[in-house]
Amino acid sequence: MKIVEVIPHIIAERLETSFGMSQFYWNTRSSCVVEIVTDEGVTGWGECFGLPAANRALIESMYAPLLIGRDPTERVSLWEAMYQRGRTHKGIAITALSGVDIALWDLAGKIAGQPVYQLLGGKSDAVQTYASSFYYGGLFDDDIEREAEHLLKQGFTAFKIKVGGRSIEDDAERVRRVRAAVGPDARLAVDANRGYTAAEAIVFGQAISEQNIWWFEEPVPPEDLAGYARVRAALTIPIAGGESEYTRWGFRDLLAGEYVDVVQPDTEACGGIGEMLLIAGMASAFGAAMSPHVWGSAIATATALHVISALPHGTPSMTRERPRMELDTSPNSLRDKLAFLDPGPIMRVPERPGLGIEIDRAGLDHFRV
Repeated sequence: MKIVEVIPHIIAERLETSFGMSQFYWNTRSSCVVEIVTDEGVTGWGECFGLPAANRALIESMYAPLLIGRDPTERVSLWEAMYQRGRTHKGIAITALSGVDIALWDLAGKIAGQPVYQLLGGKSDAVQTYASSFYYGGLFDDDIEREAEHLLKQGFTAFKIKVGGRSIEDDAERVRRVRAAVGPDARLAVDANRGYTAAEAIVFGQAISEQNIWWFEEPVPPEDLAGYARVRAALTIPIAGGESEYTRWGFRDLLAGEYVDVVQPDTEACGGIGEMLLIAGMASAFGAAMSPHVWGSAIATATALHVISALPHGTPSMTRERPRMELDTSPNSLRDKLAFLDPGPIMRVPERPGLGIEIDRAGLDHFRV
């Protein structure tokens, strides 16, 4: 079997209602999805994180020529060839590689007649999710109590709120309101999306220290490792980060420096499925918790379900649960209409071969840019 086509598709939807995080508001969702076609008619699908046009350009100009005519099951050698050709080992070069790698794993499962989780040694348990929610604006227009009621009725018991886009006092009050609305036993994380300086993050963390916070995500820019160290040393809240980091080498430095308590690689960004498992093994060796970042279409969601089913526990315990999957609860037609996944507080790992989803070609054409 040989690869005959590598097709990056840009898909997008214009949002009726924008929603925000610490740095800007989203009014459009977009993504680059990767289709790899073989000479035997088997097709694999992947997805890249970040700038769709840049991902497409890299795949078309640099990675596709390396893949055409190659055996798609040679995932390791193909990954290494793309990695070495990329020259830069951070950013878009790796996000584009990640989408290709996911498509190769989807192909591998279809060729073997097995779902990806079985190839990874995982199992088909139900995966609990947490509601990545409480953005600025959005459908609920900052009505925190109404949004909490909506999510609780769906059955969610874990939540994440965006912070860093307003004053420290205003955001601390928003966190207190969410805690009061979801109850004392619900898990509640806060995500600053790199919006604070270290000094600001420490003041904010201290202001919410009594709210039983699950973790404090991306308190400072990812380049500011000294800032991460200062924040972690000053607070008792677990510090999370890593969605903006790439490959096992980037995470080696993040873990060896003890900058975070929770690592959050994104399969679409960190180098793909194989790289995610290497990072997970390293996190296990350092005793760090693992909670993958998830953002994107149905392909990203399905990929995360398979990966989470196979993650090792850093510190085994009868009481330790598997990581919950991040589930963005803002409107997302690229997830909900590109394939059927039935998103909710509990999701099943797809059982069909490969990623286990059927891409709706009509939906792909509808959202294609």
